[in-house]
Amino acid sequence: MEVLFHFIFQLIKIGILASIYSLMLIGILLIFGKFKSNDFLKRVKSDKKKHWFSFGLLISVGLFIFSFTYWGNHGLADGPMIPIGHWETIENTNWTEYGHLKDQKTSDGNNIETTKFKVTDDKLCGNLKSWFYDFKNSYFVLDLKTDKMTEFKTEFEFNEYAENNKLPKSNELLSFEQNYKNHWGGIRLLLLP
Repeated sequence: MEVLFHFIFQLIKIGILASIYSLMLIGILLIFGKFKSNDFLKRVKSDKKKHWFSFGLLISVGLFIFSFTYWGNHGLADGPMIPIGHWETIENTNWTEYGHLKDQKTSDGNNIETTKFKVTDDKLCGNLKSWFYDFKNSYFVLDLKTDKMTEFKTEFEFNEYAENNKLPKSNELLSFEQNYKNHWGGIRLLLLP
C-alpha cells in the first residue's frame, strides 16, 4: 500500500514539474523568438496552451522514465536506495538502519550489510554490521572501480588504512538515512521526481 501511495505521489510530482518546465520552455522560446523568428516560434507564440500541453506531456514522459533509471530511482516507499557509482546501489528495507549491497560478498561469503558508510573517490567505506549475518571483520573498503574488497578486524586498523589512503575514518561514516538525505535532498528533491 505504501508503494502505491508513493507511486501516486511520484506521478503528481512529475505532473507539477512537467508543467513548470513546460512554462519555462515556452518562456525561453518566446524570448528567443523576439531575436530570431521562424515558423515554429511563431506557432508557439500564437498557440501557447497547445504547446504547453505538448511540451508538458513530453517532459512528464521523460521524467517518468528518468525516475526508473539508475540515476533517478530512489526506491518506492519502503525500499529506498542510493546509487553509489559504477552501477552499484545501497538498498534498505523498511527504513531500518541496515543498508545492503547486492552481489557483493565479504570474505565470509555473506552479502555486505552496513549501518554506517560513506563513498569517497570511488571507494565505499563502511562497517560490517548486520541483524542477520555474523561477520568476522568489522570494517571494509570496497573499490567500486575494481570490485576489490579490503576488510579490517578492528576499528583501529580501518582508521589507520583510511588515514594513509585519504578516506573517511570511522567517526566520519554516516547512517543510511543521512546518506540518503545527502544524495537525494536539496536541489535534487526540488527539481527531479
